[in-house]
Amino acid sequence: MSGKKISLILYYIKYGLSFLIGWIFIVPLAYLIPKKRDLMLFIGVNDGLFIDNVKYLFTYLHNLKDHNREIYFLTENKQIFNELKEKKLPVLFYPSLYGIFIMLRTSMLVVDNYWWYTNLKYYFFIKSYKIQLWHGVGFKIIGHSQLKFLNRFTRLFKKCVYILGGLYVKYDLFVSTSEFYTTNVFSKAFDYKEVIESGYPRNDCFFMELNDMLLMGTDKEKIKKVKEFKNNGYKIVIYLPTFSRTGRDPLMDGALDIKKLDEMAGKYKILFILKFHPNPRHKYEVNELEHIMEYDNHKDVYPLLPLTDLMITDYSSIYTDYLFLDKPVVFFPYDFKHYIEKDGKFQFDYDWITPGPKCKNYDELEHEIITCIVEGKDEYKDKRREILDMAFRYKDGRASERIWDFLKPRLL
Repeated sequence: MSGKKISLILYYIKYGLSFLIGWIFIVPLAYLIPKKRDLMLFIGVNDGLFIDNVKYLFTYLHNLKDHNREIYFLTENKQIFNELKEKKLPVLFYPSLYGIFIMLRTSMLVVDNYWWYTNLKYYFFIKSYKIQLWHGVGFKIIGHSQLKFLNRFTRLFKKCVYILGGLYVKYDLFVSTSEFYTTNVFSKAFDYKEVIESGYPRNDCFFMELNDMLLMGTDKEKIKKVKEFKNNGYKIVIYLPTFSRTGRDPLMDGALDIKKLDEMAGKYKILFILKFHPNPRHKYEVNELEHIMEYDNHKDVYPLLPLTDLMITDYSSIYTDYLFLDKPVVFFPYDFKHYIEKDGKFQFDYDWITPGPKCKNYDELEHEIITCIVEGKDEYKDKRREILDMAFRYKDGRASERIWDFLKPRLL
C-alpha cells in the first residue's frame, strides 16, 4: 500500500473519530449547559492568530467603556496567549478546562475564516449565535461555490462531511462590505440567516493613529525599521503574493529576481518588504539583502500598509483593502495560466477587477515599479476608485461600530 493511500486512510479515521467524539460527547453538553447571554468569544485563523477582522472587532469592544458584557479571545498558540495575557487582555488557551467551560457557556461566537472549527471546536458552539466576519473581497471562487466544480457523488460526500465536521455552517450573521459582494459572492458561497454590509473592522485601522493596541500581533521590529527607512527618504514597496495549493512561488520559480530587485532598490532608494501568505510551501531567507526585508507571514500586516507607497500582489484580495489608501497597485500574475487551471477559479474577469498594470515577468515588473515610484505616474487612479466604490459601501473607519450597533440588542 502506498504512503498516499495510508495517509488518506489515517485522514478519514481521524475525522471519523472527531465526528463520534463531537456528536456523542460534546454536542449533548453544549445543549445541556445554559449559555451566558452577555458572553462573546473570538477565534482567530489557523491556531488562533491575533490578526485580521477578529483582532480589530475584539480590540474595539475591549476598549469600549459603555457596556456590560464578557469577551474572550481563544487561541491554541502559546505565544499569542502569553502576549495577550501580558497586555491584560481576556484570553483563553485551548484546550484547557476553563477554556472549554467558557466555550460551552458562550452565547456569541465571532470568527473570520473557514478553519475555526478544527480540533473539535465546532461542537462546543453548536447552540451559539455564530458571526462570520470573513476576510476578503476579491475575485476567486470561495466557500460552498467551490463544490459546484466537483462531480455529483464527490460533491454530496464532501457536503455531508462538511456538515458533520463544522465547515458547512449556517451562520446567524454574515458581515459583507457592499451590495455587489453580498449578491454576487457571499450569498452563493455561504449559508446565513442575516447579512449586514458594514465593512471590515481591519480597515478601521487606516483611520487611526498607530498605538500599542494596534501594534499587537504585528511584526513590530520590521515596522520600526520601515519607519527609519521612510524617515531617510526611502519609498516603501510591499509584495504580498497569495497562497498556492500547488506550491508555486515567485522566488522558487525564478520569476522574481531577488538580487536584481535589491540592486534596483538601492539605485532608487526603495525598501522592498516581502510578506508571504500565512500558509506558505517554502521558507524564504532574505536577511543578507540591504534593501529587502521579510515581514513575519503570521503577523498582522494592516498597521504597516499606510506606511507603504506601492503594493505588488497577484491574486490576493488584500489589494481591495489597499484601495482605501488610494496608492498604486501593481499586479504580478506571472503564472496566470497555471493558477487558474490548478490553484483557483475566478468569478470575475481578472483584467476588469484589478485596477493596476499586469506584469508577466520580472522586467515588466521592474518597469512598472520605476514608473509608479520614481516617475510618479499613476494611470489607474479612477479605476481604483471605481473598484473601491463597488467593493465597499462605507469608507469611514466605523465598521466595528456598525457591527456592534447591530449586535447590541441581541446580546444585552
